[in-house]
Amino acid sequence: MDPQLTSLVVSTSETARIEETLDHLIAETGANYSMLLDKSGQVIAWSGDTDRQDITSLGALLAGTFASSREVARLLKEKEFKVLFQQGIRENIFTELIAEQWMLVVMFDKRTHIGLVKVLSKRATDDLTGILDRVKSESRAKDQIISTSFRTSVEDTIDLLFKD
Repeated sequence: MDPQLTSLVVSTSETARIEETLDHLIAETGANYSMLLDKSGQVIAWSGDTDRQDITSLGALLAGTFASSREVARLLKEKEFKVLFQQGIRENIFTELIAEQWMLVVMFDKRTHIGLVKVLSKRATDDLTGILDRVKSESRAKDQIISTSFRTSVEDTIDLLFKD
């Protein structure tokens, strides 16, 4: 099964670790907002400016923008673009890919230096990669338990159907 197509369930404890990482990133950089997305744009966690009403739409659009930039990389015969930086008049957006499955998004204004965001985002992505690895491992273990349980259930049902 392609790991890119599987659904991962993030436990409450791992969500707390993710939120702690995002909170720490915002505190250290002075950024306004940070999000963790999966590659489809689904928001996994966010931190910062709580007045945002557009989190879901923003997540989907940022994932689409990142996917477009990766396609540009392919056309330019680049191996990949793992980072995307968008500079606006009031707000900037820094997006970094995490282990081919998640994206870290940091939104900040002119008071925050891009170099600081890059350096501290790298540390956050290292932490988030560890969390993603644990989530994948837990998901695989649960899938195996479900598969074994399902197989046993099916075997029992078949035995009952064809019982003499």
